[in-house]
Amino acid sequence: MTIFNMKRNSRAEATKQAAVWLARHEAGTIDAADFEVWRSADPAHAVAFVRALAAWNAAGRPREHAEPSLFTRRKALFSAAAFGMAGLATAGGFATQAYAWESASSKIGETRRVILPDGSRAMLNTDSVLQWRFSRDERSLWIERGEVALELERGIPAQVNGLGRVATLTAGRFNVRLEIGSMDVTVLRGRAIAGAREAGSSADGGITATSTEGLLLSAALPSVRPASMEQLAATVAWQQGEILFDNEPLQSAVREYNRYLDHKIVIADPVITDTLVGGRFTTRDPEAFLFALDRGLGIRVTPRDGTFVLTR
Repeated sequence: MTIFNMKRNSRAEATKQAAVWLARHEAGTIDAADFEVWRSADPAHAVAFVRALAAWNAAGRPREHAEPSLFTRRKALFSAAAFGMAGLATAGGFATQAYAWESASSKIGETRRVILPDGSRAMLNTDSVLQWRFSRDERSLWIERGEVALELERGIPAQVNGLGRVATLTAGRFNVRLEIGSMDVTVLRGRAIAGAREAGSSADGGITATSTEGLLLSAALPSVRPASMEQLAATVAWQQGEILFDNEPLQSAVREYNRYLDHKIVIADPVITDTLVGGRFTTRDPEAFLFALDRGLGIRVTPRDGTFVLTR
């Protein structure tokens, strides 16, 4: 069997599986956890389901008008499978019709990986919410809170929204973080442009950040800043479950660490807030960080009412 035939058979199998998942969704029998495992296993699965869903929508689903007793799981499976083999074969590419936003979220202290409809990848940092909507003419992402790493495949420019700010991203790797009133985009590879761009338009002419630069979008004018290797390392450390401080004031370090903790760290003595902290620690357990404060900087750590209180 040739490589071409293998790829074609793989796409055909993904189309069949997507049709079955869609039928389960329409019949109300889908298992969300099992579906997520299937969809995340291969980018082709996500693409196949997007095509199936958009084609089903374009055909006009009868769910609102059908009698529940007549719309059995068997009929739903038959209808979706037939549509998957015939209608989807002629759909080609992504469907032209946009559909509802999908979303993913992470809990405090948790990270989560997501495969987006076109095979791009996203990773959510602690306590983050990401929504997306993809079609042939649109790649839109909305960060409701937190921080997201993006690895975007080639395609139309992606519009990233957060806190009322918008950036246009080309193919590449990015880290997008929401701060108070601002959206901070670090470019590891590719380009980030302030504001929205129409699909197919040139990405030149706007405020643009390229590789190893950061784009800050706030109430003020957009600004671009260079990022040192140390800053880039600190930006992406969370993706390996780590947190990196390079002579960071204690107040800033504590604020950063608390993003990952249910049991917060509290500075009870204002005199120590500007004490400089350095080192690499795990985001999952602050024990080594607190030990370093105690033994290395002479800062007393006292557990109290579910928190860690810092004093001289």
